Amino acid sequence: MDPRTENILNAVIESFIKTGSPVSSGWLYEKYNFGIKPAMIRHELENLTESGYLQQSHHSAGRVPSDKAYEVFVGQILEKDEVPNLDQNLSRPIRNADWPEFLSAFSNHLGILGALEEEGEERIYKTGLEALLDCLDWENQMSIKSIIRDFEELDEKINQLRQKIKDENSVQVFIGAKSPITESRDLSVVVQNCSIDGENILLMAIGPKRMNYQKVVQTFKGIKNINERRK
Repeated sequence: MDPRTENILNAVIESFIKTGSPVSSGWLYEKYNFGIKPAMIRHELENLTESGYLQQSHHSAGRVPSDKAYEVFVGQILEKDEVPNLDQNLSRPIRNADWPEFLSAFSNHLGILGALEEEGEERIYKTGLEALLDCLDWENQMSIKSIIRDFEELDEKINQLRQKIKDENSVQVFIGAKSPITESRDLSVVVQNCSIDGENILLMAIGPKRMNYQKVVQTFKGIKNINERRK
């Protein structure tokens, strides 16, 4: 993908994450300076749709990102080499290994559902279902039921997730149907397996596919950074 096409795709994804509304070529022309006219932007969007990166409900509608597009977008975020500072409300309970307090602050900070498995103690904490429901775009009642069922069955599916996590302290993102612990195609899961002072935890953030991946990944990397500084 050439740089201009990549910039247009990222603009569509970022705009949809922020607004939740399908993105049109005219809107992109007004908000971004790609150095090309609306007709050329439209042509780029058509090519991205044909390539499976964008979706369009009907010919005159704007575009929304596909799971394939989110995967490319998240991959770019994960590759960025930056050392974020972690919010004090998160770092303090980490130092005290107070996982219920940490998870509550974690979920509130990101505005989505958080879950944590304390491996040695075989304890699982989860919180933020209401926050998750508030930030989702609902199409029908079946979507709501699917999310609630995922929350209720989360404990049983943790082992399936742990088998997917290969590298300690690596941040991994599962988009939509690729998630090993949620059935809903409306969700994404960000997960990190790490050891803090000899205690292994599996941390998860579960949110809508149009979650703020930048903020979520930075938070996970901040947790990793704290852990590495303490070694």
